Amino acid sequence: MPNNLPTILLAAMALDLGGAETHVISLARELHRRGHRVVVASAGGRMVPMLTERGIPHEVVPMASRNPLVMARAFFGLRRVIARYNVGLVHAHARIPAWLCSLVVRGRGIPLVTTYHGTYAAGFPWKYLTTFGQRAIAVSEDVRRHLEGPLGAPPEIIRVIPNDFETGEVRPGVDIGPLLAELGPDLGGPHVVHASRLTDEFADTAVALLRALPSLNAQFPTIRLWILGDGNRYAEVQRLADEVNARLGRPAAAAVGHRLDVAAFFNLADVVVAVARTATEAMLCERPVVIAGEGGYRGILTPERIPVYAAANFTAREGGTPLDPAVLAADIASLLGPERAAERARLGRAGREFVVASLSIESVTARILDVYAEVLTGDRQ
Repeated sequence: MPNNLPTILLAAMALDLGGAETHVISLARELHRRGHRVVVASAGGRMVPMLTERGIPHEVVPMASRNPLVMARAFFGLRRVIARYNVGLVHAHARIPAWLCSLVVRGRGIPLVTTYHGTYAAGFPWKYLTTFGQRAIAVSEDVRRHLEGPLGAPPEIIRVIPNDFETGEVRPGVDIGPLLAELGPDLGGPHVVHASRLTDEFADTAVALLRALPSLNAQFPTIRLWILGDGNRYAEVQRLADEVNARLGRPAAAAVGHRLDVAAFFNLADVVVAVARTATEAMLCERPVVIAGEGGYRGILTPERIPVYAAANFTAREGGTPLDPAVLAADIASLLGPERAAERARLGRAGREFVVASLSIESVTARILDVYAEVLTGDRQ
């Protein structure tokens, strides 16, 4: 792909902790590194400096709200961004940005590519507010089936491209010295780390882990649980963590809020409990992963399960069972202890090998650039 592409607008809801948000950051940085002109528009967030420090412009456009007045502001904001940067291709991530961008580019001859990072409500009226552009990228096979089925996307416009990862930055051996200095002495261990939005049903895993902690504490009396993320249930999770700590008589659990040093926490961890992008980042850090989160529970990620779970973007959307703190505790316990160090290392190596081979930022961006070429040349195949 030559570096003569028009300016690319990446549109996202916001830029806080989350898989879609991190993907937008990574994609923008890789496009910029390759010499393409790129601008990002979103409602903002704590990850914006990861763009601006690389010289990538970010424009605040409020695309994280369903409020009609806010969406009207976003519509006019997008129009201004497209005019200011002479945008010639728009790539929207998630349903609200996709719908708004489709309205803005209508009649302008500007191609629209959309990426869907998960499944969405398909009833009235949401199905009819779902737009796909000239190409719709699904991040996994189960999302492709959802787009084709309940949402009614034409199969010929869908391309399955998983989210990318900056494998050189998320890796084993990240310096955890600053993190250890922050967390203080007497950290104990083993360490279990969970990273997720703490909003709505996404916080259920954190609650299940806290309910599982007393059982784990009986087997590992210095175990520590670190919960990363924030959202509308953060206070609930924090309160439950305080209750568990009082019951155990020590600070066994900590809800540490939104963090940008997730890779350092993963390098501290003996086991990571996560789904989707955070699960894959833990794999890049060569940590064993327990898949628990969106959709429920799928258990320990073994080498044999990796290609199967990858088809659902390492979530429990397909094949998951309800979260059960007792089952969660048993699976985590089976990976802990010094006698399980070799097994943890084996699982960790298998995970990183898969991600590096299949999901590097370089290979995924190349595939996305192929999609851009399709819409710019009018290729319908």
